[in-house]
Amino acid sequence: MLLVNYIWGLTRSIKKHVIDSMMIARLFYWVIVISQVVIALRSFHRHPLLVIVGALITLGVIALTETAYGRKEDVNYSPKLLWLLIVAVPIAIYIQTLVNY
Repeated sequence: MLLVNYIWGLTRSIKKHVIDSMMIARLFYWVIVISQVVIALRSFHRHPLLVIVGALITLGVIALTETAYGRKEDVNYSPKLLWLLIVAVPIAIYIQTLVNY
């Protein structure tokens, strides 16, 4: 859902739609960060390196998203940011899935 929100928001030309998408993404951040903490507390003793790498990648994706939305609002937007998000989000999801096993 978050990836669909990124694509929808970062491809819009109307500023209001971009802002709406950014606010929805920030709601997802809360869910992601809370689940990241719960997963880290449960799984750190089994996979400490994966938990740390997963947390860093997740924070990187959030920072990249904020950068992309900020540039989209300023009209200095590069489509490379959207493609980087499309690649980074599944990697973060895959690492979080590995942590659970």
